[in-house]
Amino acid sequence: MPPSNYVFPHNVVIKLGKPSKKFAQRSHLEKFHWLVLSHVDQGLYCKYCALFATTATDFARSNLRRLVKEPLKVFDRLLGENGLLIQHQRNHYHQMAVESGKNFLACYHKPELDIVNQISTQRMAQIMENRDRLRPIIKTIIFCGRQNIPLRGHRDDGQFFSTNTDKSVVSAPEGNFRALLKFRIDAGDTVLQHHLATASSNVTYISKTVQNELIDICKEKIQENILQNVKNAKFFSLLFDETTDISHTEQLSLSFRYYNNGVIKEDFICFCDAYEMLRCEEADSSKELRLTGVALAKIVENLCHKFDIDLTFCVGIGTDSCSVMASDVKGAVQELTKKAIHAKRCPCNNHVLNNSLANSSKVASCRNTSATMKKIVAFANASAKRHEVFLQELGGVAIQSICETRWVERHDGHLQFQGDNLIKICNALERISTWKDSKTSSDAHCLLQTLRSSDFIISSVCLNDILENVDSVFQQLFSEAREVAKQLDVELKSSRTISRQTHRSNHPAQSVEEYIRRSIYVPLLDCVINDLSQRLSPDVLDLFQLGVFHFSRIKIFRSYYIALQQESRLTFISDITSLAYEWRMLPIVFDDANKTLLANLEIDEVWKTIFQEKKLNNELFFPNLENLVNAVLSLPHSNAEAKRIFSIVTDVKNKKRNQIDVTSLDTVCKVRSSFQAHNVDSRTFQVDSTHLELYNYKNLVSPNSDTNQYKEQQNI
Repeated sequence: MPPSNYVFPHNVVIKLGKPSKKFAQRSHLEKFHWLVLSHVDQGLYCKYCALFATTATDFARSNLRRLVKEPLKVFDRLLGENGLLIQHQRNHYHQMAVESGKNFLACYHKPELDIVNQISTQRMAQIMENRDRLRPIIKTIIFCGRQNIPLRGHRDDGQFFSTNTDKSVVSAPEGNFRALLKFRIDAGDTVLQHHLATASSNVTYISKTVQNELIDICKEKIQENILQNVKNAKFFSLLFDETTDISHTEQLSLSFRYYNNGVIKEDFICFCDAYEMLRCEEADSSKELRLTGVALAKIVENLCHKFDIDLTFCVGIGTDSCSVMASDVKGAVQELTKKAIHAKRCPCNNHVLNNSLANSSKVASCRNTSATMKKIVAFANASAKRHEVFLQELGGVAIQSICETRWVERHDGHLQFQGDNLIKICNALERISTWKDSKTSSDAHCLLQTLRSSDFIISSVCLNDILENVDSVFQQLFSEAREVAKQLDVELKSSRTISRQTHRSNHPAQSVEEYIRRSIYVPLLDCVINDLSQRLSPDVLDLFQLGVFHFSRIKIFRSYYIALQQESRLTFISDITSLAYEWRMLPIVFDDANKTLLANLEIDEVWKTIFQEKKLNNELFFPNLENLVNAVLSLPHSNAEAKRIFSIVTDVKNKKRNQIDVTSLDTVCKVRSSFQAHNVDSRTFQVDSTHLELYNYKNLVSPNSDTNQYKEQQNI
């Protein structure tokens, strides 16, 4: 079925001397289950006749054209007693083709219903044996994907059980896949041993071609399940981000967040080469490719269209806060909301605190202090000799880096330059500054002098304690800084003030403490508070006010205002009266015992239990509330899933495997992320018949029969 915004084809007819357009309509496809629309031919076909009526001998004598061999492009006489669709439906060959199609589908989904299979029990036994042969191979491949183990080695061809009789020749190492298969055989897998010992060399199904095919099948199965879950959930949010991998490929990651069957899920769906997608869209190959917000939005839109995902039901878009994503003018989120008209922008809250602390670089002293800390960490870790000196001075604790993305780790990195630790770091630099290596000693001396400056001591303290109560708190911070300066034999002093100064702080002050408070602490505090106010705007905070959805606050459900306030989250609920009625009915449906039980559950479990209640006619009690809750719980509070996928990329596509293409990378990451997200143990994973059905066009060749003859049996 085409998407809701699809423009159907039409033809022009002359009616009463005037041209008139007659369109194919969605209602035609809904009324006639056998009717399909071809976007390429811009016409209608009968899917059963196109597949089955053209192959049978009796049908071949019929003059089969429109709707069968040719598209129907005349749409003015489709319905009615003499309509083209009604007449086609009455044809005998159409009825026979529909019957043949239904029989084919029944045999495809349930092979045991096939007459041939029912008659030949031996053939069914052969099918089960062939599937048993394939299972350990699939499980081994899945195990390698789950554990990030490369499949292939230097030599993966040749006899599986071959032995090296010539002791003077060193045999090339086999890949992990073949080694694991041998390990399974050693552990007692007799089915696999029998298969590999008796099958011909060209039908063992352990070649690299079959490995790739089986991995692709796993990906298709995972992707199919995820997309089906998203469609069943109805409402969803998009999570996407882009990064450059080790081979300089711009990878764009797309994930979905949704609430289905009482569980909130965030599932990775695909990778794509962003610049390759742009090249496909750009007609002029010589034109510069720019990954703008508009371009990113177009890529995400095309991916959703490819997966048949309707953006009308998108309720949130989660990205990081870079300008390409978050710009109000041409940002990717702004452009996507033109298609996803009900979506709300959900910035990554995990980045907010770290970005605010990083944004303190607008204050010159704090910027220089943070940069100096990074230089000291890099200096200490540049060689094993320096690292050993710092370990000795810091009591065996390694100096850690200043994290760029995580606020807690960034703050911990700043804390190591406080109090006694700062003195120990200065002692380490002082020892290194006496070395004979001129470059190392001079760098250590420069860093040591910077650490002993007033600006660094004060700024390092302020970066760790940014609080509201400026006067009383700063007195305590200044006392700490003065104590550190005393131990370092440094005098805290203010810069010289003049009538006009633009390149540094020039605040008039009666004391050093007052000068430092005005020039460093207060500007830093203002900078962070203003930045947090912008990042945590009321629009963003209102999206995540979930207290109203907890059953312990059940009294507020009686308020019509609450229903009106929450209705603004979900703009496609048009009947506010029905929503308010459901809010008021909620405490009436449950007795006191159930209310107590619900009040002790988590939010997602609460509403899962509530929505299981139905009326006597089996209709839902709270259809509007269910839509609202599903949409709210689908809103992402962070973009961590995209970052987590990029961590998998760095494991899969490393220096040794930097030539893996986007398709293979997407496949491996999808298998691994899906198994991790659902906590599936690859060792006990059961391969069922649905995995093998996707591979039914390939067959294990019988050890005692000819290859081509056996392939004709189609036994898997």
